[in-house]
Amino acid sequence: MSALKATILIASFSILSKLLGAVRQAVFAHAFGAGVESDIYVAAFRVPDLLFNLLILGTLSVAFIPVFVDYLAKGRKEAFQVASTIFNLTLILMAVVALLGMFFSPLLVKIIVPGFSRDEQAKTALMTQIMLLSPLFFSLSSVLTSVLQSFKRFVLAAIAPLFYNFSVIIGIVYLYPRFGLKGVAWGVVLGAFLHFAIQFPATFRLGLRPFEYLRLSDPGVRKIGKLFFPRIFGVELGQIALLVASVIGSFAGAGSLAVFYFAYDLETVPLGVFAISFAIAAFPTMAELYGRKDKEAFKTFFSQTVVQVLFLMIPISVLTLLLRAQIVRLILGAGSNTHFTFSDTKLTAQAMGFFALSLFAQSLVPLLARGFYALQNTIIPVLAGFVAAVVDIVLSIIFTRLWGPTSMALAFSIGITVQMIILFAILHRRLHGLRDDFLLLRTIKICIASIVMGIMTFITLYAVAPFVNMSTYLGVATQTMAAGLVATLSYFLAGLAIKLPETKGLLSILQSWFGKFSKPVTAAIVSMFTDLK
Repeated sequence: MSALKATILIASFSILSKLLGAVRQAVFAHAFGAGVESDIYVAAFRVPDLLFNLLILGTLSVAFIPVFVDYLAKGRKEAFQVASTIFNLTLILMAVVALLGMFFSPLLVKIIVPGFSRDEQAKTALMTQIMLLSPLFFSLSSVLTSVLQSFKRFVLAAIAPLFYNFSVIIGIVYLYPRFGLKGVAWGVVLGAFLHFAIQFPATFRLGLRPFEYLRLSDPGVRKIGKLFFPRIFGVELGQIALLVASVIGSFAGAGSLAVFYFAYDLETVPLGVFAISFAIAAFPTMAELYGRKDKEAFKTFFSQTVVQVLFLMIPISVLTLLLRAQIVRLILGAGSNTHFTFSDTKLTAQAMGFFALSLFAQSLVPLLARGFYALQNTIIPVLAGFVAAVVDIVLSIIFTRLWGPTSMALAFSIGITVQMIILFAILHRRLHGLRDDFLLLRTIKICIASIVMGIMTFITLYAVAPFVNMSTYLGVATQTMAAGLVATLSYFLAGLAIKLPETKGLLSILQSWFGKFSKPVTAAIVSMFTDLK
């Protein structure tokens, strides 16, 4: 299965999860708006999220998969002995971390949100203590996901977040009226447990036996440890940005932290659907190619995947920038009784615009990092992330004094772009070049098609506005759908006109996947586009 086809498979399920995630955000924004309770909820996530991201997310899988794949090539039994040991070590480590986090949560909350009142800090600490159970389940789930991905089975990992989002919605709608914010926290914990439970049967059938082995002296376990420990210092810049936002936002008035979180959560939707899907789908293949010492095939595969990511993410960046206000209002501001005000919309859209400037960089960093992980190098991504974090923190302090708290998103965009440049430059040097002419030509063509799309979208927004009532939800939705339709058509037409191969490739894949359901319609559309060449 090619990276593009695997990505579409993952993305198809991921889209459902992201749609439900958007519903979750809409329900949350409708119930709380951008106020004190939403700030408490967002702040309470920081310790559990930071611990999980620091110790497990993007850490365990990149250390586990290359070693596990090597062991599978030698023998299934030994591979699953390693997997069982890693599962049990993860359980022990995260249980201890959760207990320590619960004990020290009042102190940690004071550090993270020093600007909160004493009562707000107490509520945040209680929420934190409950939600510290979620990293335990997510961590065990990460082991299961890594096993499944090693067998190139991506569907269950893409489905699991559906259960998480649905559980959080239940917490907001049904548990919050009865138990207050604690009900929302228990909804988060339930979602984490279901995220684990949905993947367990499949990994058990493949051969994973939890609690059966704990062989610390196993060479495979030691090798995973050597790859794992340097990586724990490479916290994703998004987590650093959210932590910085918590500290600064706690002094900036009610809702400042929530606005940053809302914008960040919305702009990462296409990243989760497309960019992360590409990185996940490509990683086992890159690890396999490097394991065979086929550097040329690695470079070709990696360069093709970069172009495929940019083919989707550059136009999405342009659309996000142009439609940011409409997106925020439609998703977060729906409903006549919503607590999410016009002022909240304006601030969130402003932050989202700053984030959109770096969507292309955000989409490449996971792939670039996994390129290094496939080379079994975890140090370079850590160092690049450290430099980016310093840039983000320094610029956040400067920018918020000049332009207010939403400018922290601009600091993040600059930091992530710096991280992308560092990773790309070093990987390019390590591999003695990539497919440079191919990358440059395709990127230029993608940018040309995206510029055409942006111009047509901008014209459509202003052309439709006089004919609809922009003060109503229906009017904003009509304008947005019209602009989105024109954007899609113009991007494909421009891509075909300048002979961008990815355009025809995507149309062919869509035709093969959905042709049996709507063959006449799809064939007509593809034929129309092909004739225009």
